[in-house]
Amino acid sequence: MRARHLTRWQKAAALVPMAVLVGAWGVALANTGLASATGSDDTGDVPTVPSTAFDDPASVEQAPAGIDPRAGTEGTLATLSTDGIPNAALSAYKRAETLLAQADASCRLPWNLVAAIGRVESNHGRYGGNQLDARGTATPGIYGPQLNGSNGTAKINDTDSGALDQDPVYDRAVGPMQFIPGTWRSVGVDADNDGVKNPQNINDAATSAGIYLCAGPGDLSNPEDLRASVLRYNRSEAYADTVIAISNAYAQGNFTQSPNNLTSSSPLVQRSADQSLTQEQRDAAVVEETTPPPATPTGPGTTPGTGGNAGNGSGNGSSGNPGTTPATPGPGGAGGSGSTTGLVGGLVNDLTGQPAPGTSTPAPPLGNTLSWVQAKTLCLTNGISSLDVVGLLTCITDLLA
Repeated sequence: MRARHLTRWQKAAALVPMAVLVGAWGVALANTGLASATGSDDTGDVPTVPSTAFDDPASVEQAPAGIDPRAGTEGTLATLSTDGIPNAALSAYKRAETLLAQADASCRLPWNLVAAIGRVESNHGRYGGNQLDARGTATPGIYGPQLNGSNGTAKINDTDSGALDQDPVYDRAVGPMQFIPGTWRSVGVDADNDGVKNPQNINDAATSAGIYLCAGPGDLSNPEDLRASVLRYNRSEAYADTVIAISNAYAQGNFTQSPNNLTSSSPLVQRSADQSLTQEQRDAAVVEETTPPPATPTGPGTTPGTGGNAGNGSGNGSSGNPGTTPATPGPGGAGGSGSTTGLVGGLVNDLTGQPAPGTSTPAPPLGNTLSWVQAKTLCLTNGISSLDVVGLLTCITDLLA
């Protein structure tokens, strides 16, 4: 039988129904909810949320990198407004809330919960000097400690040949939301529609965290379901306490926006608030920080004199002059206050308990053992004549006894 040859127009006409069929099939796929989340506003482009919760935790750090151990939860809450949330991170958190509301309305995922996990895990992508670039990717990249079982870490042998965490021996948590590689493979999505599921990108990571939190039954507006969901993310009660406290603060408006290209420094804390210290050490620091320093001596005095052999009175040497600075001790004794004649004034004061001539206040009594010269001078000052040798010697002997 002779084959029939179709004209060009006949061939074109035959292809039209096929094109319509393929187009309809593509639309049907797009509406099934199987597509990954993207950065577009297409309401049909939403992630799939598993009906059962994930078995593996998302993060396994006992001490998440985003929290300064000195500040702890209390110090972190006190600096939420000043610390700021990078613009790209805040946008990603709110985008996650929008997508999950479409994917699983019953979950009621709030953006502030995703933001609280981002703050605890990596300080919104700024841990270790990182910053978010224009596309929301942590640069140069966030990698947790090697999960080798030491220093309180979990032991997880390599599961990704170092593709995500750059470690071919053990796994490391990666990115702003600190997913371990095994969990990322199960939950990671391409939320910014760049063709890559990148745990270092805050858009991909935030939406993936939302999927993890919403997987399985639960309404996150219910406190019990909320806590159970956070504990699945990281199985630590202290972790859940911190995340929920920060989430509540963010929900009340306790946050500010900051540029993407800024790194963040750790909050400064006093020793009395240093959560890395014991309670006993913090209590001792409270005493140190609240005890006023010793007062600086003030009042009338003399500048250092140069003519005294010994000083113990209210002056400062036998030729000291009135001045405005506290007196300086002379050799062998303590300087006093006020302007005096130095040695003589001190010795007169010691005997009589009265101010020496030219002073306003008595100097303290002599507390030293007198030298022969001091004793002789004191006896002469008290009226014993230098010609009265017996009386002078008796006086000196009595003083030196």
